Amino acid sequence: MKSLRKIITRSILLTAAIALLLVTINLSFLTSFMMKYSSNHPLKYAISDISDGLLNSDGTYELNSSATILMNKQFVWAMLIDREGQVIWNKNLPEDVPLQYTLADVASFSRWYLNDYPVSVWEHPDGLLVLGEPKNSTWKYNITSTENTIAHIPGFIVSFFFLNVLIALALALFLGLWLYRKLKPLYNGITALPKKEPLTLPTGGVTGEVARILNETSVILFQQEQQLAHRDQARTEWIAGVSHDIRTPLSMVMGYASELEINPRLPAAEQNQARIIREQSQRIKSLIDDLNLASKLEYHAQPMELSRVSPAALIRGVAVNFINDGLTAPYSLSVDVTEETNSPILLCDQALLHRALTNLIDNSIRHNPRGCNITLSVTNLTTGLVIKVSDNGKGYPPELIKNSGGLDESLLLGNHGLGLIIVRRIMKIHGGKVVFENLPDGGCTASLVFIS
Repeated sequence: MKSLRKIITRSILLTAAIALLLVTINLSFLTSFMMKYSSNHPLKYAISDISDGLLNSDGTYELNSSATILMNKQFVWAMLIDREGQVIWNKNLPEDVPLQYTLADVASFSRWYLNDYPVSVWEHPDGLLVLGEPKNSTWKYNITSTENTIAHIPGFIVSFFFLNVLIALALALFLGLWLYRKLKPLYNGITALPKKEPLTLPTGGVTGEVARILNETSVILFQQEQQLAHRDQARTEWIAGVSHDIRTPLSMVMGYASELEINPRLPAAEQNQARIIREQSQRIKSLIDDLNLASKLEYHAQPMELSRVSPAALIRGVAVNFINDGLTAPYSLSVDVTEETNSPILLCDQALLHRALTNLIDNSIRHNPRGCNITLSVTNLTTGLVIKVSDNGKGYPPELIKNSGGLDESLLLGNHGLGLIIVRRIMKIHGGKVVFENLPDGGCTASLVFIS
């Protein structure tokens, strides 16, 4: 849910930033527009300069060069009206412009239009100078306002700006909340997919298509989960059933082989064959037990009996069992513990950890037929502890070490059987891991890492 809030927060801030940017751009554009197009309006001093440039020489009026340049920049025609309303001079005067005016006519056009020509006027020593612009070129209307209104314009502009900001923020918040309501069901649906349960998200609105796909996906995942669970249960039951069915005839084979092995009436060669039958039968029984245990560990069908165990005492017990079972040369087994390693207490299933250590020692013996020295040790860490099974034999194959941390457990099989897979699964249900390493001076180490 935190990630969804993060997305919504960023969306609101982004929307607000875009809205504020648009407000700023609009204000900048309006300012630029006003500055650009207002510059074309004739300035008062330009009109007065044109008036000053209209000279009377013995009753003949002439516009000097500088005044002509100023006029041509903005105006297309000009005329001078004397005090009796008669046009006494003109330049480029259109045909639809009269040559005689009353006082009322002058009052009418002096600030606005003359026959739709925008005009500007200026007092000349001999009358009134009228400058005309092209039709439809300039908008000229008077806007009258009170002093009170003009005084409040700055405050109005500031208020208008902040109103735009508030509207932008409100819009951003509204869109964010709307997006949150639309995305929340999708977010909940996506986070619920790993549970492999059917979803019933609403399929209306803009997110309806995505919701429909999530609903269909959840149904497919649920069906697959049911099929896998059914298959795993069937396989576990099949392995358990086969293991049970094999034990009875196998026990009979082992029993008869044991009797033949000690029968004094049989020749020594036949007694030896009976011993081989018994040992191989025992090995088959061990393999069946490994297969059954590996299956239970994989599907969490093996119940855990947790107890508080001293790791040092645990490895001593494993070593004593091997020595009492007749571990002989060229193999040796030693325990390396200190006073510090006696104090930690490990919450674990003692029988399963005993089995894991036994498998590792058996692995060292099986793969070093010429003998090796095996050492069991415990090391305290700040984050937990490590139980190590080391030997000075030929070490692990490189491909086993390379792939020991992967998901494909078949790479651990090789000629190691199920022993190392069982070790790995035992550590997994204890919340730890097993690390396989080859030592620089020869030999290898299997580390059972427990995280506190």
